[in-house]
Amino acid sequence: MAAEAGRITISIIGAGNVATHLAPALAQVAEVRQVVSRHIESADAIASKIDGCTPEASLSGLLPDSHLYIITANDDAIGRIAADTPDYPGLWVHTSGSVGMDVFDGLKTRHGSLYPLQTFSKNIAVDLSRVPFLLEATSEQDVAMMERLLSGISRQVRRVDSNTRAALHVAAVFACNFANQMWAEADRLLRDRGLDITYLLPLLEATLGKLTVASPRDAMTGPGRRGDIDVINRHLATLPDDMRPVYATVTRRILREYHPGLESHLLTELPENEQNRI
Repeated sequence: MAAEAGRITISIIGAGNVATHLAPALAQVAEVRQVVSRHIESADAIASKIDGCTPEASLSGLLPDSHLYIITANDDAIGRIAADTPDYPGLWVHTSGSVGMDVFDGLKTRHGSLYPLQTFSKNIAVDLSRVPFLLEATSEQDVAMMERLLSGISRQVRRVDSNTRAALHVAAVFACNFANQMWAEADRLLRDRGLDITYLLPLLEATLGKLTVASPRDAMTGPGRRGDIDVINRHLATLPDDMRPVYATVTRRILREYHPGLESHLLTELPENEQNRI
């Protein structure tokens, strides 16, 4: 398949959530030639949306002359894929936030990382123009090439080293995954009362909106911020056993930040009359 003159050619390895969103976006500014995955149905679902793109079920079908090879597979698979493929002369990158680009050392001559700082689900649309893309490579030329490419789909393209990227990934786990778990806990409490998380959406939207004008510390509200121990202890007394330690741990963190010493007043053992209510 002949490449259009001047266009970057891309082979994508993996057909999960990241590839589902990234491949069609890149196809607007480059030539996405193939999607390679042992899950051929998933590869076909992506390739079928891109003119001239073909699905491949095996790494043996990887084209040898692409300019860019993007590994979107799970973190644990990156090193294996790098070891199981020839050192084709294109630039090899992965999309992981927590894996250093040194995973390619001794395996690929040209290598780096291309990390989209976003949570992806296959069937939920994402505006990639707002997604930060964090780039790193072994040569200035390769970083510049990725900058030109990604600037065609995102307004936020930055160079970061592996240590900075790892710190951003941990921060994202706190801000996204841990927050989502808290929403799941809230949803569970509400469903026990015939409600659900949608009742909290205006609150969540307002909370997130505050971060455009204030730091998380300045935006904090609630009983922990106020130091309202009576309210906190009533909450602890009525929570299910498996939720109580989570509530207590997070509340202690808040109290230590705003009211040092008050955390010692948290309820640790429930009175008998409260135990019977749970």
